[in-house]
Amino acid sequence: MNKHWMLVSGLCLGLAACLGGGVGVSDSPSPNPDSGQPAADPGYGGGNTTVRFALKSGNQAVNCNSLLSGIGVSQAQAKLTEGMIYVHDVVLINSRGQEVPLQLDQGSPWQFLNLALLDFAGGSCKQPGVDNNKPLAGSNSEVVGSVPAGAYTGLSFKVGVPVSAKNAKGEDVALNHQPAHKPPHPILGVYWLMWEWQSGHRFMRVDLAPEGGVKRQDGSSNDKWAFHLGSTDCQADSAVVGGYRCGKPNRVKVRFDQFNPRQDRVVLDLQSLFAGSDVARDDSADFGCKSNVTDQECQTLFRQLDLRLDESSPGGNDGGQPLTDGRHSKVFRLEKI
Repeated sequence: MNKHWMLVSGLCLGLAACLGGGVGVSDSPSPNPDSGQPAADPGYGGGNTTVRFALKSGNQAVNCNSLLSGIGVSQAQAKLTEGMIYVHDVVLINSRGQEVPLQLDQGSPWQFLNLALLDFAGGSCKQPGVDNNKPLAGSNSEVVGSVPAGAYTGLSFKVGVPVSAKNAKGEDVALNHQPAHKPPHPILGVYWLMWEWQSGHRFMRVDLAPEGGVKRQDGSSNDKWAFHLGSTDCQADSAVVGGYRCGKPNRVKVRFDQFNPRQDRVVLDLQSLFAGSDVARDDSADFGCKSNVTDQECQTLFRQLDLRLDESSPGGNDGGQPLTDGRHSKVFRLEKI
């Protein structure tokens, strides 16, 4: 054997020993916790699960009466006076791409069947004495439940109140359309989320009070600019649970392919929601948007939410439907807890 080759080989082995063993070509070094490189995520294993949400304006945490800056095309300053959304059909997505429903904890006062109410503003923003229906105490930014053991890598949910859901006996329970003052659960009896003129509920309510108010060309003004999302074009139909069928459901689908509830939370970003809106003026029928297909203000907001406001063509029957599969939301994002 060539003695020069033996010398080089021995030198290489010695260096490997000094360095704590050789590093093969196929091996990857362990990430340095101080390097900013994330460790490989094995996924979420299931069990008791909390999906956390947050309301923000850009990077600013938002709660009742927060003063927000840089809102909309006029970069307005505005105070948050309401911030509530319903979410349902919360599912974790396993490594095979299957959607596994999060079984919601029915002991939570903020949850009923497959529906949860997120109240970011909290009871201090409510007007006492408006109605006999009292607000739930405090705020809520979590959906709690459980999923079977598994390997979960994603999350999906919908913003809105479903038409119905099955109870523990397998019976259909009307949710969005039910007697306004006899709700099956307190989260469906919050007065300022009822939408009786549409025979249902507001799925998302975000009200802002911009500095200087909301102006119109005719000189009139209002103190608030409000966004109320809900099903529209609703007609009585005894064949449907709850007795109403809505031509435009307006339920928002959101999906994240990478999500771990131990590490991530879902953010609703108000700067993104109102990015194309001018909350300091409005010349349409409403001060803001009430999901009306003829309201120009709603065009921009629905586009941000990835929703089709009206039918794409006469008779298209696609009004109020998601534009995509929810993977590219402009309004909802993930951030590390």
